[in-house]
Amino acid sequence: MSDERTNSDIAIRQAELILKLYDLRRESVMREARSYIGGQFLPASAEELVKIVTAGTRHGAFILQVYGYWDMVAAFVHNGALTPRLVYDTCQEMYFQYAKIQPYLAEFRQKMNLPEWMISIEQLIEGSDSGRTRLATMKKNLAAITAARTNVEKPAT
Repeated sequence: MSDERTNSDIAIRQAELILKLYDLRRESVMREARSYIGGQFLPASAEELVKIVTAGTRHGAFILQVYGYWDMVAAFVHNGALTPRLVYDTCQEMYFQYAKIQPYLAEFRQKMNLPEWMISIEQLIEGSDSGRTRLATMKKNLAAITAARTNVEKPAT
């Protein structure tokens, strides 16, 4: 009986943490940052990612803010504050945004001398079959978005 109570209490605390994390995502600057990362931000190389992050612009700050947030959420999983399944079920945006930088992550880390940057999110997403499957889906979605934007930007001939 006490195990049931403990598991229930843990689940409630995790749900409360997820709701607090959701509230943080609604903060006005974070909303703007998430809007940029979820939309306009489509890096085509590690060099482009480095350039944006090191330029000292608002967009660079948005990258650090949003990806720092998601890496923190992933660290909560690794340290037992949240279950991987709860994050998988409630944080789909994290997978989409990670898919945008994943192809360039190793090179970005090397160029910036930041070997552990986004390590928690990488381990969470790429450390499970379900995470890798969702990542593959998000990459396909990004390819379609990139292709659609490229077609819109090309002048008609």
